[in-house]
Amino acid sequence: MFYYFKGVKVMGKETTIKRIAILTLVLLLGVNGAILAAHGTKVPIVPSINIVGTGEPGSNNGKSSEATFNTPYGIAYSKQLNALIVADTGNHMIRSIDLKTMEVKTIAGLQRGEDRFGLPGGGYVDGDVKRAMFNRPRGVAVAENGAILVADTGNHAIRQIFNGKVSTIAGGKLLGYEDGKGADAKFNTPSALAIDDKNNIYVSDTLNNAIRKIDTGGNVTTYLGKKENTTILNEPAGIFFTADGELLVADSGNHQIKKITGKNKYQLLAGNHSLEDPESGYWIGEYLDGPKEASYFNFPKGVGMKEGTILVADSYNHVIRALDDTRVQTLVGGGIAGEEIDEEYKLYLDGPAGLLYVKDTLFISDRWNNRIVLIPDEGKILDAIGAPRETDGIGAYLDGRAVEFPDVLPLESQGNVLLPLRALAEAWGAEIDWDGENREIRLEKMGNEYLFTFEKEDFVLKESRALSPIELIEKKLPLKVKWLDDENAVFIQSK
Repeated sequence: MFYYFKGVKVMGKETTIKRIAILTLVLLLGVNGAILAAHGTKVPIVPSINIVGTGEPGSNNGKSSEATFNTPYGIAYSKQLNALIVADTGNHMIRSIDLKTMEVKTIAGLQRGEDRFGLPGGGYVDGDVKRAMFNRPRGVAVAENGAILVADTGNHAIRQIFNGKVSTIAGGKLLGYEDGKGADAKFNTPSALAIDDKNNIYVSDTLNNAIRKIDTGGNVTTYLGKKENTTILNEPAGIFFTADGELLVADSGNHQIKKITGKNKYQLLAGNHSLEDPESGYWIGEYLDGPKEASYFNFPKGVGMKEGTILVADSYNHVIRALDDTRVQTLVGGGIAGEEIDEEYKLYLDGPAGLLYVKDTLFISDRWNNRIVLIPDEGKILDAIGAPRETDGIGAYLDGRAVEFPDVLPLESQGNVLLPLRALAEAWGAEIDWDGENREIRLEKMGNEYLFTFEKEDFVLKESRALSPIELIEKKLPLKVKWLDDENAVFIQSK
């Protein structure tokens, strides 16, 4: 079954959503009604879902129904504290949620005044946790000895909280791209951390388009990626080690999920990018469930695992996705930004950034909702869901979006799959002209012309519509075409 949801277009990084996706999602779940009541939303209460944070930006500690966060990002689990560790980015703090009492505490991080936008100000101070300062930290990880490691994003440093003290492991206040030891190394906006079984630290060095490695001696080296080559990694975000010791990466700017199998060795697992946005220079993300080779994401930020299945915080699609050996499917989210549960029990998210599956619970940092969501793995609440295609005929998908055929549909004839040229051209953004005298079709896009001729059997006519074989479409147009036999669908991508 091929799952299709219309794309979400992001014009640049962290900017306005131009097209919204609609996703049919039915979950028999609920949230803490008191929390949502604070937003004036009447929803049914299903006690198994727990939400920590009122949704209003702030830094209050206390009970889950009273605590506040400010754009929380990365999360990790501390078995020593039996607590969730949260990088509370907008507050420049590292927070904890006691998983027994559900109380929120501040572990480290002071605020200093306001920045030029009127938001809480951060800083860079090592020392006692009561005086230490961070600057928009995004990533956290917990070592075997209980030390909390922090990707201090705005300070371009990797910090450590241990025995009541904050210290810098590598990097420093100045951004850059240099390997070296300790403070001699330089990072640029590090955003996520992971620790291997030998206690080496891996850093998602986001604006250097690289994964860096810090060994136990404090030496920093580049593990994968090149600053100038965004085809390898493009603003990587969340990272996570599998049980086999392979490193998963949310390759955010490429809208892909990759697996690093060794130094400078990687494998693309899922995700394609659409066209390049001329205003921002970023690839445009989309939203498409289905076979992993045909899937699309939109700036995925977090990655984790649940019993062999990869979980993805697909941030700009506002959903949590699941990736197994063959398919991408949606687990949680409404496909559009939101904070409530509707009458169909759809749980809405807004820019989920971090996720973690531990203790039979899925934890989500619901970034722009300023809250942490806890979903226990009970019943069918975390089962993959999706909407089947509306037709049993041949489906066609161009750059992550369904091609609509208003009259004549794609067909299969003598082993060939044929697509209506006009519908494809319009979806591709090309002008199409029919020359009835010579029985020729001309497609024009961005000054380039493409000719299809009836006499050369480039197309056949059906009900006054021209249909062309997909093999010929790939040959004549700058398109990559793949026939997905199990899905009865054509997957097309612009070159």
